[in-house]
Amino acid sequence: MFMQLTHGVTRALEVCIALCLAAMGVLVFGNVVLRYGFNSGIAFSEEISRLLFVWLVFLGSILASREHAHLGVDSLVKRLPHAARQACVLVSGTLMILMCGLLFWGSLKQAQINLDNTMPVSGIPYASLYGAGMAAALGLIVSIFYNIFQALVHGEQAENMVMVQHTDDLIQGAMADMDSTPTPHGGKAP
Repeated sequence: MFMQLTHGVTRALEVCIALCLAAMGVLVFGNVVLRYGFNSGIAFSEEISRLLFVWLVFLGSILASREHAHLGVDSLVKRLPHAARQACVLVSGTLMILMCGLLFWGSLKQAQINLDNTMPVSGIPYASLYGAGMAAALGLIVSIFYNIFQALVHGEQAENMVMVQHTDDLIQGAMADMDSTPTPHGGKAP
């Protein structure tokens, strides 16, 4: 059941990110066309695009944490014995949770300060920008707890101990997928 919930939340994040990106594209492109083609424009386009971009980045950080797509160095951790690897995951996870707590607290304080300040054109409170930081902090804390749990309980699996995606592996996987994809004529892709 937890895995279904995790996949559902991951899918919801992907959809939200895609919607933010699509709305940003429509607003910015539409504003450019209206400004240069018709000497007009969408007044709130810049503010809404900025707000959507902030939310896109922070939601993307949660998704990247879930998929282990953040930058990382695993050269030392790969050489350590199993117990030391688990200790590294526990220590680094604890430090990241503390940093996420600071992000949440700082974002909350800024949201409280800016609750009455609104964006000039759209009237949206500036606190909505800092709400993205709070949402990201909570999502990252959940993701990091899950990563720690996986490393401590299912540490025998290498992907639960070294939480880094290698670009070479991703490229080779994509190449293998391309080689196994059938073409419309019944053969394999070149």
